[in-house]
Amino acid sequence: MGVGFISWVGAYEEAYGPLPEIWFTDADDTVNTVALARYRETGEVWAEWDCSPAPGDGDDLAPAATTR
Repeated sequence: MGVGFISWVGAYEEAYGPLPEIWFTDADDTVNTVALARYRETGEVWAEWDCSPAPGDGDDLAPAATTR
């Protein structure tokens, strides 16, 4: 698991303008209003992530053995 400042936001804003609300919306269409408000007040985005595979997503399978 990780937490950190998202450094590319400034470059995005230069190219496209402020981040739209969709960047703060999860898969269930719920807006993280706290993160969105923090971004609008400070211009900074902080995020948390978990890069471990989800059970059953196929990453838990071993590749088939090959013969030569």
